Amino acid sequence: MKPLLSYITPRNIASFILVFFCIQYIPLESRDSISYLKLAVSALCPFIILVYSPKVGKTMLLFLIYYITVIIAAVMHPASLRWSTIIFMATFIVTFLAFYNLVVSEHVFTKSYYRHLLEKLILAYTIVLIIQQCFIIVGVRTFPLINLVQFLDRGIGANSLTYEPSSAAIILSFAMLSLIRMIELDYGRKLSAKEIFAESKWPTLGFLWCMFSMGSGSAFIGLGILLCYFIRPRYYLSAILLIIVAYFAIMHIEFVPLQRARDSFLAFLTLDNKTVAQADGSAAARIIPIVNTLTRLDLSSLEGWFGHGVDYGLSKGLFSDIVMIGNIADYGFFGFLILQIIVYTSMIRKIFSIETLLWLGLGMATLANVPINWGAMMMFTAVRYFQIQKENGCLDNHSEL
Repeated sequence: MKPLLSYITPRNIASFILVFFCIQYIPLESRDSISYLKLAVSALCPFIILVYSPKVGKTMLLFLIYYITVIIAAVMHPASLRWSTIIFMATFIVTFLAFYNLVVSEHVFTKSYYRHLLEKLILAYTIVLIIQQCFIIVGVRTFPLINLVQFLDRGIGANSLTYEPSSAAIILSFAMLSLIRMIELDYGRKLSAKEIFAESKWPTLGFLWCMFSMGSGSAFIGLGILLCYFIRPRYYLSAILLIIVAYFAIMHIEFVPLQRARDSFLAFLTLDNKTVAQADGSAAARIIPIVNTLTRLDLSSLEGWFGHGVDYGLSKGLFSDIVMIGNIADYGFFGFLILQIIVYTSMIRKIFSIETLLWLGLGMATLANVPINWGAMMMFTAVRYFQIQKENGCLDNHSEL
């Protein structure tokens, strides 16, 4: 039997950080946005950096600039200043930097290892969801051991390994696209649906089962975004016709999660917050910030560029007319721009991509104090690393650590 310390390797540490920030085990972490267990892990990350990868790179410097911008925006409004929120953000940044250094600087993942890790994450979500659904079917609506702590009244819909179905939809959408990108590296081109299924049958089936049965309108938004992957230039006309047919079909399909996604999309087109909130409360939490950013961001004011201070965006509620994407309401458009520079220099390879649609549509272009968002972007970060390795002709030319 191996000594316990022998399992504490750079690769296992990076894997643990990724998986831990992609799940939320409610009995130990609660359903609150603050998980003290994750906070404890984050507290260890500075030491992980010092021991395994004491390197200062462009991403670390950019995050330092971003964090200084956040502090300046916060102290400009002392009445709302709450240092706990600012410090929590620092813990997430340091955690990401520990993961980034291990993956990008120390090359702890190989292509095959990371692909299998993504597959196992998707399958773990699937297995837990199916177990929860079996309990719901037999009448057991709460069973904390399997992360089932509340009845959502959405048929067999459940939260799987997160605190709600919509957050599970985010992780699964990001994980599935990441898996597709990893398979792409072997083919050197875009894949067909048949090739994806042949390469990763059970994770693909598990992903589809979760997205269709978890009871989340956000899942159908994620599915819609991922379907864009299969649109080729020569198929644009066919795609348009298919979208038109699908639109009229969806208008008459009596399936609640699909109806919620449909109603949310139609409400978004009105750019009216009340209409969006009435359509679907869960999806509204992601749509309203986008609507506000498009209709209420004032770049002619100082606050538009540097924000109104800590938690201003949520001061009037989750569905108010001041909450915006990317923490713009709190820390301003200037900080938002720096954040996007970080994202497109360390997490996403191309601006015009499916990754960007997920980042905007489900992630709200926001890396706040929300572990799931950080976990989702960690997956993209590793994918970007392997894409660059492929372009440089040195993919898998390193050994596993």
